[in-house]
This record gives sequence, structure tokens and C-alpha cells, in this order.
Amino acid sequence: MNMALCYELPPGVPRACRPKSGKSISVPVRLVRYGVIAIATVVSILGSGRVAQAVQHNFTLTAERARVSIGSGLSYLAWTYDGTVPGPTMRANQGDDINIRLLNRTSDAHGIEIQGAQLAPSHFSGDPTVTVNYSFIGLVPGVFDYHCSAIPVLDHVASGMYGMMIVEPHGGWPHGRAREITLVQGEFNGTPDAHGLVVGDHTRMLSADPTFIVFNGALGHYGRSNPIPIKVGELVRIFFLNAGPNLNSTFHVPGVLFSTVYVSGNPTNALHDIPSFQVAPGEGAVFEFKVNEEGDYSFVDTAGAHSYKGALGLLRAEK
Repeated sequence: MNMALCYELPPGVPRACRPKSGKSISVPVRLVRYGVIAIATVVSILGSGRVAQAVQHNFTLTAERARVSIGSGLSYLAWTYDGTVPGPTMRANQGDDINIRLLNRTSDAHGIEIQGAQLAPSHFSGDPTVTVNYSFIGLVPGVFDYHCSAIPVLDHVASGMYGMMIVEPHGGWPHGRAREITLVQGEFNGTPDAHGLVVGDHTRMLSADPTFIVFNGALGHYGRSNPIPIKVGELVRIFFLNAGPNLNSTFHVPGVLFSTVYVSGNPTNALHDIPSFQVAPGEGAVFEFKVNEEGDYSFVDTAGAHSYKGALGLLRAEK
């Protein structure tokens, strides 16, 4: 039974994970939940910390080389999950069974570590002859980083092998329905050649001096011609991941106080009424807020050099 729901969305946004059926889902801005290859299984709640009915999610990704557009007429020679940077967004609910399978179509070693998996690291890595395949229960809600675990991890992550997993809390988010947005901050290292091609620069990776810092894989992704739409007075919920691999991000929306920030995306770690919040590389958060007036609201990494290198975008609020 395929419980996926598909939506018509702006071009170039990250898609959600392709299930075994081969269908894909895109959810950077959404108003309802969806499931991916959902199979209901009844489990005991006693002593397990799990809900009375769990759902099984089967996520299959493919490691592959790809030349990806990073905006402004530039492209990047990337290592990817499913040919995109960032990789597909995966979603589940707290207590669900999550099965991960990574196919490797390259001659290089690749893996996939999901930070919410709570498994021995030996499960995460493979090579061209071994398919990575493991399962875990999403016991803790949050916004979790996933990335390649092959050595050198720095180069694999900086080359594009990262993405977001969201484990939603049992019973839903405390403040209910919201306009939901997913943002992944990432870094590209390398100087464009005469044709606009950027090849990863290991020296810049080691010095933590990226050439570009972007949201959802591209420079100018959400500029004046393609802002993210929101509504005045409507609760906005941003699922945010700083994929790094090197720099902290201090996320801020001028003209807004975040009514709630869930540290690591976990509702038990709630902060209130703050203007900005710092997210370390490989960490996530959930930001909630409302705007009171129509207009354009930028979202930025407040470090001046970071926004100058591309870490900014636009929300457009209408009634």
C-alpha cells in the first residue's frame, strides 16, 4: 500500500525520498503529512516506548556521481544520493520502523549514517560490492542529519552526500497545523572554471573556507523571483538542517521573533521568543513563528561572510 501524496511544487526544490515503487514526493512547503510505503503493523506498547501502531518505511537511495546545478549559472561535480544535493528528505513518525538501503553505482566506497539511528557505526558503511542495509526504530523525534560515512568523511559530505531525516513526534507537533518548510544549509568548496564548473577543493575543505554557502543546494534559490510563500498570521514551521560540513549557522529572520525553537527538532527541547539560534554542523532544529504584516522577509545565516557567500533567501507574506 503506497500512502504517498504528491504535490505540485516550485522547480528545483529537494524531493522527498523515492520509495521502492519508484514514485517521488516533493515537500519543501507542505500543509499535511504523508507516509512513504506505509505498512501498518501492530506492536506492543508495554515496555517499548513505542506507539500502539507503528508504520514501516522502506527508503532506498542510490550513491552516484552527478553534475548538479548550484545556481547563478554554476554547476558542481558532486557525489550524491539519488543525483541531488541535498539528498532526498526522509520522513517518519516517532515509533515507526525505518529500513535503509543504499545502492552504490560508483567505483568508490560510500555509506549512509543517520544520526537518529542509534546503531553501531559498522552498519553505516559499505563499498561497491556491498549494499548498505539496516533497520532501526525512530524512538526520538527530531531533525536529523544523514551523510556519507566513507573515509574521508569530510570530502564525501563536502561533495554533496548529505540530507535530512525528520522524525515527527508522537501525536504531532505541540502547536498543531502549520505551513511547513524544509531548509538544508550546505557548503561548496572550489573556484568556478571558465565554463562555470566547480570541482571540490580539498584544501578549502580543510581550512573551513567554503566558496559558497547555500540553502537547498543552490545560490539564489529563493530570491525575489522565487520566494517561499507564507500567510500573515499563519504559523510557519521551518525544519532546518545545517549539513556543514564545517561552519556553524546562526539562523535568523529579520522582523521575526521565533515563538518556539525546538533544539535538534525535539519538542522536549523548546526555547521561546528568541531572534536567532545557532546550529552546529550536522545538527538540526525546528523554528516556529508568525508574521504580522505583508511583505518580504529574508532568512539568513547572520554571520556576514556566510550570507555574502549565499546563505540567504526570501519569504513572501501575503494575507
